[in-house]
Amino acid sequence: MTLRLGNGVLPPVSHLSPPPRQSNQDTSPLTVSRPELLVDGSDHAYRRLVHELLSLSALHGAIRDGIAAHVNFGGIQHTILQSIRHLSQEGPVAVRDVAHHLGLSGAFITIETAKLQERGFLEKKQSTTDRRKVLLILTKKAHALFERVAPIQRSIGDVQFGCLSARQFRQLAPIVTQLVQTSRDALLLLPYVGTGGQKKKAGRSRTRTKSKAKRW
Repeated sequence: MTLRLGNGVLPPVSHLSPPPRQSNQDTSPLTVSRPELLVDGSDHAYRRLVHELLSLSALHGAIRDGIAAHVNFGGIQHTILQSIRHLSQEGPVAVRDVAHHLGLSGAFITIETAKLQERGFLEKKQSTTDRRKVLLILTKKAHALFERVAPIQRSIGDVQFGCLSARQFRQLAPIVTQLVQTSRDALLLLPYVGTGGQKKKAGRSRTRTKSKAKRW
């Protein structure tokens, strides 16, 4: 099977040979094999980066929740509102736009935006160009919330990212954007790695079961 992902075409999973072992004292198998990600044949620096990214994600999530708590919000609801605000600068925003932006399911975003609508922070209107689309519109109450929380965000953001120079920030932002896309690609690949065709066989088995059910 060949997977066509955002940054190119991956070879069939069966052609992905096991990576070699570490060339230094660590005899555990490599967790990456691209030479760009290895230092002197070791993946130690890569593993450290991944663990620190996990730590950063947890810390940023706690910061997000703390900022939202200042205005009596749950972290995810505040993030949804801020995402709609950000996306609306490029055009009308639908549920699926927010779901893709945050990497969450459309069903989850539908439930959370319904709660925000009940609280008066959102309005939902049917698109005039595509009647299947429901657009999310921020209310005056939402914009007032942004004004209240902005001073807190500025104080926290200046400290959290204050270690970056202007040049480092301009370099980091597109790198993070690229990592988001390749992480989505990796997530799509995950079910097909090391399954030995089980996923595909399971799908065929379910299809046969459904066919028998229809005949009966």
